[in-house]
Amino acid sequence: MFALLAMLLAVLTSVVLARPAHAAETGFVPSLNQTVDGPQQASGLGVGWVRLFVNWGGIEPSDDVYNANAVNELRNTAAAYRARGVKVLAVVTGSPSWASGSNSGIAPPRDPAKYAEMMGYLVSQAPSVNAWEVWNEPDEGEFWLGGPQPAAYAALLRATYPVVKARNPNATVVSAGMVGNNFDFLEALYAHGAKDNFDAVGVHTDTACLIAGPDAYYREPDGRIGRYAFTGYREVHHVMARHGDGHKPIWMTELGWNTTSTAPNSCQNGAWAGTKPAGVSEEQQAQFLTQAYECMAADPYLTVTMWFSLQDIRDFPGYAAGLGLMRTDGSAKPAHAAMKALRNSASVAPNRSCGGVVDHEPPTVSVSQPTDGLRFTDRLSVGASGADAPGGTGMKHIELLADGQHILNFKGDSFKLDPWYNSRDRLSLGTHTLTFRAYDEAGNTAERSVTVEKVAADQLAPITTKTTLQRPRVRGRRVTLRGRFTPATAQPPVAGRVYISVERRIRGRYRRVKLVSAKTPGAYSRTLTLRTRGRYRALTRYKGRAPHLASRSGYRRFTVR
Repeated sequence: MFALLAMLLAVLTSVVLARPAHAAETGFVPSLNQTVDGPQQASGLGVGWVRLFVNWGGIEPSDDVYNANAVNELRNTAAAYRARGVKVLAVVTGSPSWASGSNSGIAPPRDPAKYAEMMGYLVSQAPSVNAWEVWNEPDEGEFWLGGPQPAAYAALLRATYPVVKARNPNATVVSAGMVGNNFDFLEALYAHGAKDNFDAVGVHTDTACLIAGPDAYYREPDGRIGRYAFTGYREVHHVMARHGDGHKPIWMTELGWNTTSTAPNSCQNGAWAGTKPAGVSEEQQAQFLTQAYECMAADPYLTVTMWFSLQDIRDFPGYAAGLGLMRTDGSAKPAHAAMKALRNSASVAPNRSCGGVVDHEPPTVSVSQPTDGLRFTDRLSVGASGADAPGGTGMKHIELLADGQHILNFKGDSFKLDPWYNSRDRLSLGTHTLTFRAYDEAGNTAERSVTVEKVAADQLAPITTKTTLQRPRVRGRRVTLRGRFTPATAQPPVAGRVYISVERRIRGRYRRVKLVSAKTPGAYSRTLTLRTRGRYRALTRYKGRAPHLASRSGYRRFTVR
């Protein structure tokens, strides 16, 4: 009976602690010169992963000569984490001089096969390692001498992937974490044949002097979510999906916010050096950690994440010194408790409002006026509307161009100029192309053009018009006159105004006492005050302006008492 109850309790506990289907597993990266026990901290924090740095030069100091101590250290460290129930990702980077021909520790190998050979050896010697990351940040010059070389790195992936999978088919091969969601570098890797040579794509978001929260974002000039925005990984996934890899996960093998200083202009690294704070407060760091996992939980393809790093680095220059969950003396920052509270994302609820949506679909645009092929003589009416694709960022504005030259921007999803008064001066006699270009908030565009011809008035066929006047409404001395003026066709627009004449009967004859005007075309209404009692009549007249012919209403009689 007690055994059965214990079994049921164990099952219920596993259900309660199960990670939500869409929440990324947590992890951390051990620190340089770390003083705290990594496996013990991993167990206490309840993380699912750890990322271990491995230096190729330390593993294989000479060609085909392996450092047994270094190999054993990797094997033993990985086994210690696995004994605590923590999975291991090993990132292997940095060529020895014999392989690179350089004394620089970050130079890539001259022959990718040598790196692949070493990786095959490590996979066989360290079976406790669950996943292997091929190099670190090859898209920047800090870890790949000479800066980004996508063709060379793609060759490294192509050489390494089959070797690792041959030694351990269950191992996950992760492409190197790219600095700040570098979707352009990933696009270049696909162009150089990297497809089918990784199981997951690595990204890093712990960029220099980061002070914006994970829910903040910006857009690149081309409308994509910014590379250095936290949720820029969505654009990385978009690249993957376009190349048929949308089913593969993204691993954020480094994320973090540093706490070195919040003083103005204290940043020492990157493009913002000397212009912004180096980092955030310890309280903000903890807040951003929690928010980051909530943001990532909204994107199911982001499955494994590693905080960089476990502990601050003593006497280390730059922002990387303060990224730890713990201080240099081993005491815990608030972020340490925040990570523990996640329970490997078991307590994470997705926040779907973070960042921006990926929007590469253009809007649609329709032109209401003028009609294509319209001939006109004076002014022109223009109007258009746009609609963004479902789930997109929304409409930003519509641009009007005449013969390729920008005329006006209209904010929102529609506009109408009836008439476009400047068309008289902007458009000379002859044929013109009007282009209506719709922009959404992500910078996607769509356009539609119509051709119009401006001609002399005597070249257009006359257009009849109709003018009506309703029975006047009299309230004391106030009289409301309503009517409608319409041309036979909507284009070209009507020039001029309608004139309403009010006449009073004086000594047997009607004499004008009021003359007012109203805009054309369409319905009109004017209210007048007539100070003298008597019998009145009113009519509306359009004097005509080519090609529109003159017209008038019938008289309407009324009495003011």
